[in-house]
Amino acid sequence: MTERRPGRRAAAGAAAVLAVVAVVAAVTLVLDGGPSPETPRAAPPPRVTAAVERMTLLERKTVQGTLGYAGRAEVGAAVPGRLTWRPGKGRVIRQGKRLYEADGRIVTLLYGTRPAYRTLKEGDEGKDVRQLEQALAAIGYTGFTVDDDYSYATAAAVRRWQEDRGQKETGEVDPATVWFAPGPVRVDSRKAALGQMLAPGTPVLTLTSLRRVATVPIKVGDHRLVRKGGGVTVALPGGSTVKGKVTAIGSTVKKRTNSTGSKEDTVDVTIDIAASRAARRFDRAPVEVSLVSSRKEDVLAVPVSALIALPGGGYGVTLVGPGGSVRDVKVRTGMFAGGKVEVAGAGLAAGARVEVAR
Repeated sequence: MTERRPGRRAAAGAAAVLAVVAVVAAVTLVLDGGPSPETPRAAPPPRVTAAVERMTLLERKTVQGTLGYAGRAEVGAAVPGRLTWRPGKGRVIRQGKRLYEADGRIVTLLYGTRPAYRTLKEGDEGKDVRQLEQALAAIGYTGFTVDDDYSYATAAAVRRWQEDRGQKETGEVDPATVWFAPGPVRVDSRKAALGQMLAPGTPVLTLTSLRRVATVPIKVGDHRLVRKGGGVTVALPGGSTVKGKVTAIGSTVKKRTNSTGSKEDTVDVTIDIAASRAARRFDRAPVEVSLVSSRKEDVLAVPVSALIALPGGGYGVTLVGPGGSVRDVKVRTGMFAGGKVEVAGAGLAAGARVEVAR
């Protein structure tokens, strides 16, 4: 007979129980996914700050206007004839060039401020003689002294000019063959058709200068917003802006209908537009002119988004110190303009940082 060893069985049984417990524990860990690691806490977002600025605040008012050209003038026929040539709309005509033709006779543009009113010939004297001689010299016909005397040399220069234009060489200048303007002109519109018979005074062309202007009707009550020589900003179609300067303020009050349909008293304000490619794109166009309606100089200002509502009422700002310390300061607000607000309060100084809303 084999001797029984109850101690070994008991040990084997205990080992088996421990193994089962280990397996169950392992299965439990697998099913539970193991112990959960601690989730790290997100860092607070950095503060967004802006500087307290000492500046001039400008409150603006926008008014509607029209972009165009300055110096409109109508050219009328001086003598009867059939219109045989005319320039195209928008064409720029400079000194010494054709303005139009009637019966094949050329009307030439010359620079000057006095209109031609008489036939100029040898022996004549006057400021209109000097003006003619200045224009002839400018286009290359010289040999005379520029003065108030229409001399033999002046007449010789005129004959050379007439010959080059294919005109009868008389040495005299008929006022029907020249048109004086202060500078280059632009054809704004053509009033007569080719082949049309022209009587004296019949409109032939409407001209303008090359100077770009905006004309803005200003309410009489807003007259204080503009001054001659003052700068403005002009918004063009498409969103681009150009600088402008007020060059004339009308004195004639006009009745105009506003956007609500009611009548209001206005005066026309003329604004010279700075030369720009954007402005050259349009002959005529609606524009918006930004005028300064109020001004506060040498004030402390912060972005409007820096204002906070204080529990006890009123407004404050959150000052941010160099080390990141913060404290709320009560402020008195003043003028609002351009996204900024005038503020005053204890501890506020130019260069200090304030927290702004994201």
